[in-house]
Amino acid sequence: MEHKEFKRINKNANTVVLFIHGIVGTPNHFNEFVSLVPNTFSVYNMLLDGHGKGVKDFSKTSMKKWETQVADVVDELCLTHEKIYIVAHSLGTLLAIEQAVKNPKIQKMFLLASPLSLFLKPKMTINSLKVYFDKISPSDRQALAAKNCYGIEKDKNPFHYIGWIPRFFELFSKIRKTRSMINLINAECAVFQSSKDELVSKRSVKYFAQNPNVSVKWLEKSGHYYYDEGDKNLLLAEFSKMLTQ
Repeated sequence: MEHKEFKRINKNANTVVLFIHGIVGTPNHFNEFVSLVPNTFSVYNMLLDGHGKGVKDFSKTSMKKWETQVADVVDELCLTHEKIYIVAHSLGTLLAIEQAVKNPKIQKMFLLASPLSLFLKPKMTINSLKVYFDKISPSDRQALAAKNCYGIEKDKNPFHYIGWIPRFFELFSKIRKTRSMINLINAECAVFQSSKDELVSKRSVKYFAQNPNVSVKWLEKSGHYYYDEGDKNLLLAEFSKMLTQ
């Protein structure tokens, strides 16, 4: 599966929708959302540095590069648009929040599985191993979703993954910093957390409760990557509503 960013800039558009995927993720995570964006809007579904390539490429990237990359994209979009809406998943939500605090043109955010508190469940490790060894039953929806959302080329040498360790320590640091920014969010912010998330703790929502600009809804039957059909329909309906209000 190819992992490429998608850019559709409408020179007459007042608003652009920016999509930011999660760590080791892919722009493909947002394909169904992108298809709902009217042609009167611009779209930028970005690919974070070090993604869409090999394991060693991911080792060479950094949180700083992701922060700079997202900031540069936001600055670029501000030159041609009056409003920016951000849709983000996992790590992408942390990068989105940072930019929303800094830039008033970011007026709406649609955040999925925001990891303000982590709790790694055995299911996450099991699904990761299934993806690594490519041993997934056609009926295993959670593992299949994890595979489809994995944006790094597989490498059979496990030692090549040692270079990933600094990236995850940077993620932990980014989580701590982002918690202190929640009260500063002025943009309209809709947060959707999954009750069966294998990575994100339910305690994440307590940080959002501090800010009246943030609304939180639960996806009762979904995980970090997998969306139950009913939950997915809710997400897409809420996203479409955000675009029209």
